[in-house]
Amino acid sequence: MAELTICQIVFVGPGSREDAGFRHSYDVLVDTYEADEDLSDPSFYRMAGRMAHHMLYTAMREYDCYDGYLWAPFDTLLNIPRLQQFNQDYFWYHSPFGEYVYNPGLGDQAGNQNKTRHAPPANISPDPAINLTATWRGWGPDWWWGEPHVGVAVCMRAFEKVPAHMREHFASLTNGTRLMGGSADTMYIPGRHRQAFVEVLGLFLETDCFLEIATPTVLHLVSPPGEPILFVDHWWIWNPPFNASFVRQKWMEGMEVDTFHTFHWGDEGEDGVWRGEPRHIEDVRTLFAESAARQGVEWTSRSKDH
Repeated sequence: MAELTICQIVFVGPGSREDAGFRHSYDVLVDTYEADEDLSDPSFYRMAGRMAHHMLYTAMREYDCYDGYLWAPFDTLLNIPRLQQFNQDYFWYHSPFGEYVYNPGLGDQAGNQNKTRHAPPANISPDPAINLTATWRGWGPDWWWGEPHVGVAVCMRAFEKVPAHMREHFASLTNGTRLMGGSADTMYIPGRHRQAFVEVLGLFLETDCFLEIATPTVLHLVSPPGEPILFVDHWWIWNPPFNASFVRQKWMEGMEVDTFHTFHWGDEGEDGVWRGEPRHIEDVRTLFAESAARQGVEWTSRSKDH
C-alpha cells in the first residue's frame, strides 16, 4: 500500500467570498482570473468556474517544491483510503486510456478490469476540422465542444502551439488530432512533470479554452509515452444524495467511488449564508473506515473527541 502524504493544503480562490455567502472564510492563495459570472446572455454564459485552471496554474507556479499536486474543488469528496493505493509517480485522471488501480472491493482481477464497474471516462472530442461553431445547437450534453467562445475552435489555437512530439503522442492515442473533455474535479500531477504541465497549460490560458477541455487535454499531452495514467473512479452527479450516502449506493451497485463532485458539506440558508452540516464530518470519518475495510487495508481515524 502506498502512503498518501499531504504536505500542505493550499486553498485557492478570491480574497473575499462575502458576495457568495462565505462570510466566515478566506483563501490562502488569491486568484480571481476571469472569475466574474454573467448568465444573462444565453448566447454566451460567462460562468465563474470556466477559467479555474488559472488557479491550478498559479498554485503550481507559486509552489514548485512538492513531489506531486492533487487538484480538487472544495466540494469534491476524496476517498482517501482509496487514493492511498495510487502510485504518486504517475498522473491520475478518469482517462479513457487509464489503467485501473486494483481494489479488492471489486473482487478478482476480472472484476477490476470490467469497465461496467467503473465510472464513465472522459470523452474524446469530435474532429476539430469540423465546423463545430456553425453546427452548435446550444446548451446541452457536451455543450463545450461547439461553444463558439470557449470550445474546440478556441482550444485548437493553443493545441497547435504545443510541441510536436506531445501532439503526435496524443494523436496516437485518439486516432487523430483530438482534444479531451471531462470533469476537472480530480487530477493528480507528479512533481517531476510540473514544469512541462505548467508550460503547456499556460498555452491554453492564452485563450479562453474551457476548463474541462484545457486541463484533461494538457494532462494527456504531457504524460510521456509508456507511462500509465491511473484511472480515478470519479463521478460528477446532478441529483442527491450529495453526501456519503452516494458512495455507499455505488458500493451496493458493485462499483467504486474514488472521488465525486458535488459533495454538500453544507447548504445556503434562507438568509443567503452558507453553513456547514457537522454530521457530515463524522459520517465521512465512518465512510473512510468502511472504505479501508472494504479494501483490506489498515485505517486509523481520529474520533470527534480528539
